[in-house]
Amino acid sequence: MLRKLFKLRSILIVGSSIAAYLPIVAGIIEPMIWPLLLASPLLYHLLYWWWEPLAQYFFPAWWFVTSHIIGTHWVKQVAPFVIGGGTAVLLKGLAQIVHAKTRKRGLVTTGVYKYVRHPQHLGIAVMSFGFLMSNGYGIRVGDIIAWTLVVFIYILLADSEEAALENEFGESYLDYKRKVPYTIPFLPSTYGRFPKLLPNHGWQRKPALIGVYILVLATIAWLLTHVPTLHTR
Repeated sequence: MLRKLFKLRSILIVGSSIAAYLPIVAGIIEPMIWPLLLASPLLYHLLYWWWEPLAQYFFPAWWFVTSHIIGTHWVKQVAPFVIGGGTAVLLKGLAQIVHAKTRKRGLVTTGVYKYVRHPQHLGIAVMSFGFLMSNGYGIRVGDIIAWTLVVFIYILLADSEEAALENEFGESYLDYKRKVPYTIPFLPSTYGRFPKLLPNHGWQRKPALIGVYILVLATIAWLLTHVPTLHTR
């Protein structure tokens, strides 16, 4: 079961990373390749294809591509540290899981897993945010939208992982969930402390999570329309 879940997770990670990271990477290199984007509409569509439905129904395409939040150009200076920190957390969590699997030690609750239940996902979220900070013009509006998709994809993966771990380890994993926070370290776990607003498992849970993400995305997009932006071209 875990092997099949690991294969599915690997496929989802590769596919989602390609789709979600391309706009972020494009935002970094866009000042260097913008003549190519103008000359080749195909290249533009390959880089920004999943923004097009949003641009068609909500905002013009240029708003995603050229709008940068005023006063955020300085974040490029700290971006390498953010990327490095996220990468370190990701690799540490991955190393612990690989070591535990090779030694057949079962549930991992030490090291970085003592502070968060999903350190690998946390590392990817921090690292990818560092990438979008690398733009010399400042944080781009479209990159924030792209980053929320990255985070949501890994929330879905983490949700599937937790369901599998509950089935395998039972009460031991539930006790671990009560003690350790989801992905934000040094905060108390919220598991079991609040009324359950979403279904625990089953086919209803994924649509419910998608609905929550759509509401969050709509709120973020609305807020972004009210921040001062600079249009590069």
